[in-house]
Amino acid sequence: MTCDRVRELASGFVLGALEPDEMIAVGDHLDGCRKPHPEVEELGGVLPYIAASVDPIEPPTWLRESIMAAAKADQLAGRRVGKPSERRLAEPVAVSVVPASAVPTPAPGPNVISLDGARASRRRRVLTWTTRVAAVVAIVALSGYSYALQGELAKAHAAQDHQTAILNALTRPDTRTAQLTALDGSKAGGIAALRPTGHIIVNLHNLSATTGDQVYAVWLSADGGTSAKVGSFTVDDSGEGYLEVDNVPTSASLWLFVCKEPNANVAEPTGPMVVSGTISL
Repeated sequence: MTCDRVRELASGFVLGALEPDEMIAVGDHLDGCRKPHPEVEELGGVLPYIAASVDPIEPPTWLRESIMAAAKADQLAGRRVGKPSERRLAEPVAVSVVPASAVPTPAPGPNVISLDGARASRRRRVLTWTTRVAAVVAIVALSGYSYALQGELAKAHAAQDHQTAILNALTRPDTRTAQLTALDGSKAGGIAALRPTGHIIVNLHNLSATTGDQVYAVWLSADGGTSAKVGSFTVDDSGEGYLEVDNVPTSASLWLFVCKEPNANVAEPTGPMVVSGTISL
């Protein structure tokens, strides 16, 4: 039993779903191996969680049919082994008396497994494979939950970073700001903070989610002139939008507005205007 083999059998070992000799071999290896096997501890640690949180599921039809077909094949194979030959009437022959001491000891015959034993063996095999499949389903479900949890955690960290960045900008006396209010009757709103260096942060909330290639584009108009696109961003179900870019105009009179555009390639405003505000000290 090698370390690589133990890693392959780790999930079945912690569930007790291996064959008895494999369970013993893995246990002996873990007792005597000097190398760490964190996979056994990690999988063993999630068992209480799986038992408490993962709902039992009905196996798919193809899996049930596959298991039943395998069991039926085992049964037919058992019937074919040791099938008795047809009996024939023997011709009468002369029989001579042989001393008991001269009679050779019969050779041992083939091992015979009882019907109950064969059925129990099949049940154990079916249970083993069913348990292994259930373990895989549970681990996949847990992995999916962990992935979703990591995604939510990443969003929370990003939102915190955004709030910290805009608060830092607002605390500086030379920062120019714009209070952005809705123009489409929605509850959308937010704030923009512009530094003298041309660094701008736009933080919005209560926006409708974008779909497909849709984006929210941020536009700046200096002194009532032509609008220049600052950048664009997408919005998920949280309704939060954030944009932070450099090298934007820093004219004395700036009007900022946000439009929902069909894609990020638009060169001028085409979509409905969502929020707007005038940048001032």
